[in-house]
Amino acid sequence: MAKIFLFGYYGFGNLGDELLAGYFLLRIREAFPQTGLVLLTGKTPGGPLFGAVPVSRWNLAQVMKTMTPGDLLVGGGGSIFQDITSKRSLLYYLALLAAARRKKARVMLFGQGFGPLSPTGAAVTARALKKTAALSCRDPRSAEFLTGMGMPKERFRLGVDPLWDLPPARTGPEGSGSRTVGIFLRRGGRKRKYKLLSVLNKEFAGKLKLFSLAPEDNSTVHEFHCELGGVPVVYLRDLPQLEKECTGLSLVFGERLHGLLLSARLGIPGIGLGDDPKITSFCREMNLPSFYWQEAGLVEKVRGRMETIYSSYSSVREDLLALGNVMREKAREDRIWFLDRIKEAVR
Repeated sequence: MAKIFLFGYYGFGNLGDELLAGYFLLRIREAFPQTGLVLLTGKTPGGPLFGAVPVSRWNLAQVMKTMTPGDLLVGGGGSIFQDITSKRSLLYYLALLAAARRKKARVMLFGQGFGPLSPTGAAVTARALKKTAALSCRDPRSAEFLTGMGMPKERFRLGVDPLWDLPPARTGPEGSGSRTVGIFLRRGGRKRKYKLLSVLNKEFAGKLKLFSLAPEDNSTVHEFHCELGGVPVVYLRDLPQLEKECTGLSLVFGERLHGLLLSARLGIPGIGLGDDPKITSFCREMNLPSFYWQEAGLVEKVRGRMETIYSSYSSVREDLLALGNVMREKAREDRIWFLDRIKEAVR
């Protein structure tokens, strides 16, 4: 019987990626209880394995030794096909796909984010993706990258981020109430962030909370905790903790995609920050504002958008919840689609 090998940026403590690993493991195990399931992970996974066998992602020799013709290599979510942050990372994933094809295993990619890619990275990635048995992307921006790389539209599905298909969450505040704000920060860029964060700290004195979604962000979050006079900090470990700590927030700022997404699931409006294209893409899809750090007049622009949100908070939140319901339904349809693709391959 065919085995399923699940891979992504798993085992490094990034909450969004760990939730993706848990989501795909659960859904695959529910649909295929007797199928062998292998998880490629960087370290010991932080959540349930649902009967999957963890294997070091770095030990490709071991992975290939256990892979046989007819097996499936499944990529589950994330932004792994890009080379803006690391060319080595892209090369690893492309090498993994090539090794699986040499073993005559089928490759399927679900809920992926694509780009940014250099011209060389786009060329080699396009060749690899054209050999996949099934492919879906999570947002219109990724679909544009795929078509720009020469992928025919009929060769892939435009979907949404798989985390929209997580179990229903408790909703956030029903009104603006006291203006309490959370900020999902990512590592680096302390100097360019300081002005805005110091202004927000003054305006929301005692009602500001900093979040770290990944271990690599902890040091930057801690630095701001100290510089802003002991602003509360939350180092996120799992979804229940996030939902608990977001209770009472009326607005979030996010440099992390999944910080904005998981907050939106709770009905908490967000403002995207930073130069990451996927933040801009997500905010455009959800009708939320977003700003670049180097944007002229950033503080004034952010203040203006905050006041716009708070002046019609109930309607903003209702629109966000309605759009969230649309995204959840799309994610449910995506799930049915990807499980059907796996079923066709393993039967």
